[in-house]
Amino acid sequence: MDYRLRVTRWARGLSLRVTAQGALEVVAPRRVGRRTIAHLLTQEQAWIQTAMAEAAARRQTLPPPLPWLVPPALTLPAVGAHWTLTLRPTAARGVRVVPVGPGRLVLAGRVGDTPACRQALHRWLVREGQVHLVPRLADLSCTLGLPCTRTTVRLARSRWGSCSRTGAIALNARLLLLAPPLVDYVLVHELCHTLEPNHSPAFWTLVAQHCPDYHRYRRELRAAGRQLPPWAADSGEPWA
Repeated sequence: MDYRLRVTRWARGLSLRVTAQGALEVVAPRRVGRRTIAHLLTQEQAWIQTAMAEAAARRQTLPPPLPWLVPPALTLPAVGAHWTLTLRPTAARGVRVVPVGPGRLVLAGRVGDTPACRQALHRWLVREGQVHLVPRLADLSCTLGLPCTRTTVRLARSRWGSCSRTGAIALNARLLLLAPPLVDYVLVHELCHTLEPNHSPAFWTLVAQHCPDYHRYRRELRAAGRQLPPWAADSGEPWA
């Protein structure tokens, strides 16, 4: 059976995922053997076939994807920031995002290279996440008295955030595309995992102490993941 293996230290065990394109992905922690993965695939063969059939049926109902285009502007609702974005072709081998004034950014380099432009915008988003999300998490950690040993920012495929057994928190840079209350809920959620490393009743009780409206924010997060701008997705499709 063909599958894509994604090894991550944040994984608490083996899990399977069928993408919208119908690809099977195995998410595994480090040092998991191929034999263990093969056993899981054999056990879950019926679920895999059903999930792939459902993904194929959904693809038939969707309109053809639009071509990926460089957006004319970038907005980060989490920090209330907005920039216009213009193109500057140069002879440089790569592409980079350059600030040129208040509220103005330039995408400079090989701007005809669509994948390079997408990667440059993603790198910019991660840098902005490091500037804004890490200090906000530190503030909440201090205010709420919830520990955090280390923070990283990256572009995750399917999670807004994660917390390791040692209390290290990884945040998705796409959080910057959400409203501030949703961002704070995700940060509180991950901070609570430093004391309750599961989704037990004790964990949700702790979340409720610091975020009484968490039920509403969880619903809004599911909808927000389907409404992110195409430039922030991996391949031009809405991220979820």
